[in-house]
Amino acid sequence: MHFMPDTEDEDSAAETFWPEGYKQLIREDVPSLVRDELLKQKPFAHVYEQGYKEKFSGHTQLLEKIADMVAVGAENGADDAFDDIIDAFLKEAPLPQIRAYVHYTQPPALSEELKQKLRRSIIDEYSKDNIYAYAYGVGYIKTFPTFDEYINRIANLVITGAMNGANDILENIYRPFMKLAPIMPVRRHPRRLKVW
Repeated sequence: MHFMPDTEDEDSAAETFWPEGYKQLIREDVPSLVRDELLKQKPFAHVYEQGYKEKFSGHTQLLEKIADMVAVGAENGADDAFDDIIDAFLKEAPLPQIRAYVHYTQPPALSEELKQKLRRSIIDEYSKDNIYAYAYGVGYIKTFPTFDEYINRIANLVITGAMNGANDILENIYRPFMKLAPIMPVRRHPRRLKVW
């Protein structure tokens, strides 16, 4: 039998991840924003009584669960947008189009203030990243006259991705309410590993 050395610790130490300060903002701000809006409106009281009373100890707990799930959706949507951007880099293709939805389900997951905080975080973190700087210099300098325009486009893509991800989760939560079916769990994407 051949001996295979265990290199997990060394491999793990060599891994580098993409910056994720924007996720901390989403985790801190989105649940409270959505929760406050839901508590103000007091929706789904009848739905709670009819189908979710055994699963949640109170109507407020159901609304808090929805708010937490929306935050996960926003994070995942931002991750998906970053993945689309990296795919464009690898294919030497134009940056993706900003695909905002025509209508967003209530409550809104991102306030204007949070969008600005996310913009600053993304610009601060990704302006310093050598891969994003390199991609601009070799592939996007003709499309975007300045680096600021380019990195702002990146931020807009990610913010729109977060809004779309939050909206998708809201739709996936509201759909089971019609049949009083179980709410499907939501899981965060794993950390995004830099692979090149």
